[in-house]
Amino acid sequence: MDKNKFFLGLMIAVVGLFMLISPDSFMKFAVIILGITLIFDGIFILVTVRNLVVDKNYALVMAVHGWLSIAVGLLAVLLPMIFAEIFWTIMAYTMAVYLLAAAGMEIYAINMLSRNGISTKKSIFEVIICVILAIILFILPSDILRNTLVSVFGVILIIIGVTFALVQWKLKPIIIQPDSVEDIIEEAEAEAEAEEESSEKTEKQDKE
Repeated sequence: MDKNKFFLGLMIAVVGLFMLISPDSFMKFAVIILGITLIFDGIFILVTVRNLVVDKNYALVMAVHGWLSIAVGLLAVLLPMIFAEIFWTIMAYTMAVYLLAAAGMEIYAINMLSRNGISTKKSIFEVIICVILAIILFILPSDILRNTLVSVFGVILIIIGVTFALVQWKLKPIIIQPDSVEDIIEEAEAEAEAEEESSEKTEKQDKE
């Protein structure tokens, strides 16, 4: 059994249970986590991605992308902790609009990177993720849709997590423990004595 995978399955199930029990709290928590992710993504864009292509327009677009990512990420982390429910709704729409804009800037970056022979597989994946997250964030402010969507995902995660943990548990190696070391030694000695007696009988028969 791989203990890391086993506990990973349990953690997935716990997250799913959290989503099922308290959809509102989970979504606020998820928005904060997404905000932290945007902050780190903005820093990465400014430090690394912006310098991949020597082009002023590209550098400008990536700089705007990076700073916007940091700004929206900071708002997502700080403001929901301070303001009421209505601001959380505004923040969800703000992040959705930003993610669509980010997807557009990523498409521009993909075009520039591909022209310079740089791999764009990761960027294409990021565009898809941005669009999916934007759609989800547009849906979330509706209480009924939000709770239904989060609950469904919660049930799915519980099933996946429990199944994954059970599979890992069943893969636990079967170890047969001997009764004692003394039993093994006694069995070995008995076999050795039997072999000696057999060899002695064979020698006597040969002499006769």
